Amino acid sequence: MEPVVVGIGEIVWDMLPEGKRLGGAPLNFAFYAKETGARAYAVSAIGDDPLGKETVEALGKTGVDFSALQVNSLPTSRVNVKLSGDGIPQYEIVENVAWDALESTPEALSLVGGANAVCWGSLAQRSPVSRSSILSLLSAAPKSCLKVFDINLRQHYYSREVVEPSLKEADILKLNEDELPVVLSLTGEKDILSLIRRYSLKYVVYTLGAAYSEVYDASGVISHIDTPRVAVRDTVGAGDSFTAVFVTSLLHGKTIPECHEAAVKVSAEVCTFDGAIHPLK
Repeated sequence: MEPVVVGIGEIVWDMLPEGKRLGGAPLNFAFYAKETGARAYAVSAIGDDPLGKETVEALGKTGVDFSALQVNSLPTSRVNVKLSGDGIPQYEIVENVAWDALESTPEALSLVGGANAVCWGSLAQRSPVSRSSILSLLSAAPKSCLKVFDINLRQHYYSREVVEPSLKEADILKLNEDELPVVLSLTGEKDILSLIRRYSLKYVVYTLGAAYSEVYDASGVISHIDTPRVAVRDTVGAGDSFTAVFVTSLLHGKTIPECHEAAVKVSAEVCTFDGAIHPLK
């Protein structure tokens, strides 16, 4: 039976140099969970505007269930993306958009209440309204549900008040080499192992771009894999696909090294095409 996986938070249009593409970390996560054997849902909000209608059309092609998608009077989200010479994205995220007013609707609460895994980040919690809604949704998850905080720090949209409640909810923390020092500073902890102990995390997934990635539990590093060398188009969505494949593999009963290996393989593939969402080979 397919596990039920839910991505909660922002759905955006990434305005890339070659044109706009549908994305947002929770949607990217849900898409790649679907690609690797989960029944995937996205909980977000869009505007009642032309771009919102375009979003619904595009979502229909992803295979992700968006029956819990909300529509409100704020505009559909846009993110202006600039790429460095090696394909690393820089984001300018437009404020006061539909997902800033995300609600914990009965439909969303029911969906999370039946989930095997939920994934969320920090960006969609930048407004008090959406932050409260996301925490309410997380509280509706069953005890057996795997809670995954893929932190995805963006611009200035984070603080201890945003990060710490999510750390307390999480079973798995996913972060990269830029985010780790920020999280340690916000929490006053000294390293990954102290984060695991303080917040009772099961695993920390730590990625270092083109170098390597590691999975930690309370004993230390339990899996280390060097990043494969590929012809990078851009890295948009690579981290989200990594999280999705790791979590879905875990739900399918794979070992940590097997989950890690699968995640590395897919995230490397995602780097070889433009934008975040693309069917896997």
